[in-house]
Amino acid sequence: YMKSVSKLYKTKGQLFYHPVRLALTGVMSGQEIPKQLSMLNFAKNIEFNDEVAVKHMEERMQILSAFLETIPAEFKEPKQEEPKEAAKPAETATAAPVASAAAPTTEGQSSSGFESYDGPAITSLDIRVGEIKECWNHEEADRLFCETVDLGEVDEDGKPKLRSIASGLREFYENPEDLVGRKVLVLANLKERKLVGFPSHGMLLCASNEEHTEVQLISPPVDAKIGERITIPSIDFEGESGAPMKENPLQKKKVLEKILPFLTTSKYGVPEFCGMPFMTSAGVCTSSINDGTVG
Repeated sequence: YMKSVSKLYKTKGQLFYHPVRLALTGVMSGQEIPKQLSMLNFAKNIEFNDEVAVKHMEERMQILSAFLETIPAEFKEPKQEEPKEAAKPAETATAAPVASAAAPTTEGQSSSGFESYDGPAITSLDIRVGEIKECWNHEEADRLFCETVDLGEVDEDGKPKLRSIASGLREFYENPEDLVGRKVLVLANLKERKLVGFPSHGMLLCASNEEHTEVQLISPPVDAKIGERITIPSIDFEGESGAPMKENPLQKKKVLEKILPFLTTSKYGVPEFCGMPFMTSAGVCTSSINDGTVG
């Protein structure tokens, strides 16, 4: 079935499987698509009550189509590489500067979120793609999971250096083993601190509904690279101006607390800063919480 659909639409690989997985599950990672299709086919013959969040294929495809309509036009087509030419002196002197982190250009996108924002630069935060290697229940805290997370860091000998992080997710995830192997977003430039005796160095980013009765981890694309930094369209994350803040001044100046009110999820569950999506080299990040907050 998947081969026939791929042939019909003349597409394959990531451009085919990622949108289909997103349409079926609402997230960018999970089981193989044929297994998901089998489960959906099985679910067609079952009557679910309103509390069970199961959507059939037709409804999920409608949601996917609506989501695709919200993607800015500049991201719908691959950029064409233009031949490099030596810049003329006059052109070099009058060239427009790169958009800064505090005042990004917003061509083709809504600027309403930026008009009301006068806080610290979003580049102050060092948000990176990580992978949970271990996860277990905290021995003394009923609400905490303890995790070891791979952020692509290495020690002085070049060996992998894993982060220890504690997260208050136990009431939202029944089995800690379900999180092992999952890719996540980690706020990496937080000072290490002890949470009920456990040294925690970083924070897993989650999406939450308004009542905080639903909290779910944000998912980067399955092909996102471990350790790569999350970016925001039209904001310069390169160079000195785009470098994240050091741990001590970030905490002392309460930068995270000032930025958090502007981190939300869209009506399709996409984590955003002032209406601009969290991006990786493999595409946009996702969550299962619509119109929520990020933290």
